[in-house]
Amino acid sequence: MIRLVATLVLVLTMLAPAGASDTTVRLTLDGRPVDRMGGSAVLHAGIVYGDVVDLVKSFDGVLTFQGPALVVTVNGTTATFTAGSRTAKIGLGSIVMRGPAFLRNGDLFVPLETFITRVANAKLRVSPDKMRADIYVNANPLS
Repeated sequence: MIRLVATLVLVLTMLAPAGASDTTVRLTLDGRPVDRMGGSAVLHAGIVYGDVVDLVKSFDGVLTFQGPALVVTVNGTTATFTAGSRTAKIGLGSIVMRGPAFLRNGDLFVPLETFITRVANAKLRVSPDKMRADIYVNANPLS
């Protein structure tokens, strides 16, 4: 009986999604979806986060791994993010992000506002309900 219960608990633990409390946020770049499957942006602990790999691809940037850190370069701006840390190194300085970078299903997520405004030097508009985030590079954010 104990073996059966232990097996059941193990199976249920393995089936549970890693970010069960996270909500997918619709993310667009100049009006076009960043990814078709969704998941490039999530609402986590009240903050909208973005998948660093998807964001770097969207801005034709470069991404490298340096130990536990992820180093990205977009349009000449270099930033370093580390899972579990609220501090991001951007250019020659560092900033404290609204929330810590975190891993979700093996992907690093960082506060979207930090990446878009500080690294990509673009504009970001998040809907009041935080279910949609729009990145503006070449489009007029007022239209």
